[in-house]
Amino acid sequence: MTNPVSAQFHVRGLVVPIVTPYTPQGAVDLAQAQALATFYASQDVPALFPGGTTGEFALLTLEEREALLEAVVRGVQASGTAVTQIIAHTGAATLDEVLRLSRHALGLGVPAVAVVTPFYYGYEETALLNFYQTVCRILPELAVYAYTIPQRAGNSLSAASLDELGREPNFAGIKDSSGDMHRLLALLEVPGLRVLAGADDLCFPFILSGGDGLVSGPGGVVPELFQAFFAALDAQQIDRAQALSRHIREFSRIIRGGGRIDYLKAGVEWRGLANGRSRQPLPNLGAEEKRGLTQQLETFARSLAADGLPLVGLPTQNAAV
Repeated sequence: MTNPVSAQFHVRGLVVPIVTPYTPQGAVDLAQAQALATFYASQDVPALFPGGTTGEFALLTLEEREALLEAVVRGVQASGTAVTQIIAHTGAATLDEVLRLSRHALGLGVPAVAVVTPFYYGYEETALLNFYQTVCRILPELAVYAYTIPQRAGNSLSAASLDELGREPNFAGIKDSSGDMHRLLALLEVPGLRVLAGADDLCFPFILSGGDGLVSGPGGVVPELFQAFFAALDAQQIDRAQALSRHIREFSRIIRGGGRIDYLKAGVEWRGLANGRSRQPLPNLGAEEKRGLTQQLETFARSLAADGLPLVGLPTQNAAV
């Protein structure tokens, strides 16, 4: 499954699916999107994933998605780091929209895209395989990830189809957000398939089983924790990595596992990066909920600091109890 284009693009570790910030008037806040990207790049996050589920892509126009990606690219460039890469989510309901967004990403110098399975209608496996083959063949300069999140999109890809897609010179792998360890293990058995997972609770067994990285909304709030987890694994400090995975699971519960974008946005705001309310009909935290979440976050930050992981810019919250 090794091939010229995808072999040049390989992400391991934390991938942050950036929340989409909005102005008080409800427009996409491009300046704040750029600031978010710069913050993550300054933390040496291996990759950013703008315009995905966490980024509310289904509530954005194509023009907004393009402008958002441009802001993220500017933010990474402004950081001056050569570490952080970008995987642009260009999935959409139609092939024409996928190609438009992907060509736009290519024009910005973005090396990789991820494409969620076409949604709403139920599609047969053959149709989905043909769809991804078409995307790969029309866009040979891009590394292309498949993106499966069946609980949202209603469609998925089998391990057999992914094995077949591995014959495409620019197929890069899969981002799977099913949260199903049995499925992840089956994907990891596909020869050469690179697997990114949206499954924080499974971080320890998934990575030890051969997973490449985590696409984590909670990781966008506390990237230091996830970075430390991967650093411990790289150093073969398995006990330390397991202890950090417990922190990850605890934080995932506090922040609702990324399933509630308003919790993630409140967490990002707690880190000092304002981002505005989510678009209707997505929920938004009330004042009392937000106060309760902030208390939990501050308690969690103190527990991290006590374990040697102070969060940048939170001296008060990180004070030892």
